[in-house]
Amino acid sequence: MLIAVAVAVALGVAGPPPPPLTLAQAVTQARTASPLRAAAEQLSEGSIEAARLAGRLPNPLIDVRTENVRPAGSSALPLDVYALVSQPFELAGKRGLRLGVASAERDIQTSNLRTVEWQITARTAQLYVQALKARGLLAVLTDHRDGLATLIETMRRRVEEGAAPEADLLKFETESARMEIDISKAQIDLGRSLTALTFIIGATTPIAPEQLVEPDQVAPPSLDDAAIAAAVSTHPDVRSANAQVARAQQVTALEQARRVPDPVVTAGYKRTNGFDTAVAGVALSVPLFDRNGSAAARALGEERAVKAERDALVQRLTLDATTLITVAHTLAERASRVAGDLLEPADVVRNAAQATFREGTSDILRVIDAERVYSEVKRTAVELRLDALAASVDARLAVGQEIE
Repeated sequence: MLIAVAVAVALGVAGPPPPPLTLAQAVTQARTASPLRAAAEQLSEGSIEAARLAGRLPNPLIDVRTENVRPAGSSALPLDVYALVSQPFELAGKRGLRLGVASAERDIQTSNLRTVEWQITARTAQLYVQALKARGLLAVLTDHRDGLATLIETMRRRVEEGAAPEADLLKFETESARMEIDISKAQIDLGRSLTALTFIIGATTPIAPEQLVEPDQVAPPSLDDAAIAAAVSTHPDVRSANAQVARAQQVTALEQARRVPDPVVTAGYKRTNGFDTAVAGVALSVPLFDRNGSAAARALGEERAVKAERDALVQRLTLDATTLITVAHTLAERASRVAGDLLEPADVVRNAAQATFREGTSDILRVIDAERVYSEVKRTAVELRLDALAASVDARLAVGQEIE
């Protein structure tokens, strides 16, 4: 097998092309394999185990001691031996409240995991569209450079024949050199986007530009205000905020319950003056001065704060979703008209300029300007089409819809 591979490499035999990678496939892989997900997943698993163990009773206290111990040889009282076990007992529902706090913390970490997955999804889509845009821009610039190369070759022959001044040739060559610089920048942008995309989806091999598949169309959502509000209520950030509120409520109730002191019941064995006796007792703090008022007040303030933050978050996400939907529809409508509004007129101007150039009757600057306008229009068309795609994806994510 190794010999076959070595022979194939030596002969320059190319391997099979990499499989296509659609936007939906990239998102699906990122949600499960992204390195950015690992930490949140570990915290979620830890909080689940912590919630399972949170309901255990307080540990008992064992007290074994001997009294009346004196130096050897001195008269001494009989030794007294004590063996006591003390067990605290929680009153006022503290155990249930502790369980509630642990369950809320588990829900927070679970919601945070969903939030990280949502952020990974959004970042994956952003990088995928950035790579598509860089690839499209590179194709436009390369096409423009190739078109200029044909014109340069024609102009070079005219200069050699003495039919055109060398300055005209230099104008074309200058424009071509500028294109080479833009192409280099586009290649760098494409490489950076693909590298970041490879990392965030946890791909084992670098993603190649030809693997990207531009979606035909991603329809932006069309929702009324009630539907947007319902969608925002299920947003991962809102669910995390709701879990924070639930935890704050449980903590407030627990601090208020701690106003009630917990008894410590003691039972054990005692030997005094040669007699074996049993010991029983109850220890209880007297809430005469401190009734945990400071901690309860602080917990109540934190509860009100997280509620206010949750309400502000809901309001912001609702406004963001409404704006994103509007932007997505606007860009989609503009992108649908780009061919008739931009590409077709620019193509007509370019063809006319090239025709007059071939006839030798065109101003050289007019030809260069027509080529440049055509390239800029194609670049604008690519950017507008992919900006519309990005806006539709952002709008769908904002209201909890899957990327098609």
